[in-house]
Amino acid sequence: MIFFLIVFLLGYFFLYNIYGSEVRKSPANLFADPESEMTIKVIPVNALGREAIFRTSSSEFEIIEGNDLIEVNSENKQNGVLQIRSKGLTGIVGIKIKSEHSLFPEYIEIEILPRTV
Repeated sequence: MIFFLIVFLLGYFFLYNIYGSEVRKSPANLFADPESEMTIKVIPVNALGREAIFRTSSSEFEIIEGNDLIEVNSENKQNGVLQIRSKGLTGIVGIKIKSEHSLFPEYIEIEILPRTV
């Protein structure tokens, strides 16, 4: 019984508990093409530095610069997911992300690269 209690507590503190958040972009680049899309996701991080199991991190996204270069396809604040699409122009887009599990807001810059043939 004590063994199972210790395993449960270690699992809770090392795998389930959230100690921070991480921002992931997929794909890595956004191109000046109206079909080019990017998904930005806020991932809760556990004590081992990996994604916390069965947890999500609610987040708010604010486009600081380059609002005229992209359009927002979908925004899910509960799960911390933002999907954007390029309008076909090159430039830099700055997004401020306020996560529920991070101490300070994060700022990411996305450079919209010109199309290559």
